[in-house]
Amino acid sequence: MKRNIPHLISIVGVLGFSLVIGGILSLIIGLRYDQFIWISPTITILDSLFLGVGVLISLYFTRYLSTLTDRLFLVLLLSFGLILGVGIITFIGFFVFDPTAFLYSDNRTVTYLLINLLFFIAINVISSGFVLFQQTVLEKEKALQAETVLKTQMELRLLASKINPHFLFNSLNLMVSLLKTPDKAETALINLAEILRYHLDFSDLQRVSLASELDVVEKYLSIQQMRFGDRLSYRIDIQAEGQVPPMIIQPLVENCIKHNIDMTEHLAIDLRTFHADGRLTIAVRDSQACLTADMLDGGVGLTVTRRRVETLGGTFSIKDGGIEISFAT
Repeated sequence: MKRNIPHLISIVGVLGFSLVIGGILSLIIGLRYDQFIWISPTITILDSLFLGVGVLISLYFTRYLSTLTDRLFLVLLLSFGLILGVGIITFIGFFVFDPTAFLYSDNRTVTYLLINLLFFIAINVISSGFVLFQQTVLEKEKALQAETVLKTQMELRLLASKINPHFLFNSLNLMVSLLKTPDKAETALINLAEILRYHLDFSDLQRVSLASELDVVEKYLSIQQMRFGDRLSYRIDIQAEGQVPPMIIQPLVENCIKHNIDMTEHLAIDLRTFHADGRLTIAVRDSQACLTADMLDGGVGLTVTRRRVETLGGTFSIKDGGIEISFAT
């Protein structure tokens, strides 16, 4: 009901404006003669109302047809023909039902009807032209928005594709190191296969559940723990759920291992998810806690991940030697 109120107000406004214009024109035409004679109020009111309704109908069809064709001149011509047709039919109708109004008014009624019709034709042409201009601008804005969305999607896919070779290269090196222990190698290969399947199934999506994302990260960490044994431990603390981009957390964990495992006898990785300021936040830190902002451009994984996060409207920051990324919930 509330949605119809603005349309109802617009209709009442147009019809009220039509009556005011008709009354003013009737008064002006009556004063142009030596002896003032009122033009029939019935004709004045009905003619203005009919023409006002004609303008409303014309604007409706103009807006509708402009979405179906790009021949704007043809749409404008049809709009002109519609209001002209309403004026002619109204003129004929008045003459048939009240011929005396035309015979005993010194042609004032005819003059009024013609001038009123010309005035409404002018209003209709201007209004229709504005509607067509508005629709043209709207279509251009829609096309620009669609192009922007497509460009963003292409960029995200390009960024995701840069992670794949990097991740696969590190994983294959890991498989080589586990060949001497067949049981561990089999488990690692199964986990790797599930990680790759996850990427194939969900890489085209913008968001996935945090639970599924963390499940893949845990599989990755278990593979790395097989490789490094007691030198690596991890903890995943889930205090919040939500939606995140696919394959967004694994590069952060991978960065901790890649740059710090050889610098210490034992590396502990802490991964937490929580809500802060109405946003879903994922924090990844390791026991070394030596990451600084000037290190971000040193590797492919973090650089690409930061661009993905920021492209999707998230935030990427360095805090206490670790990384925090957050997304609106």
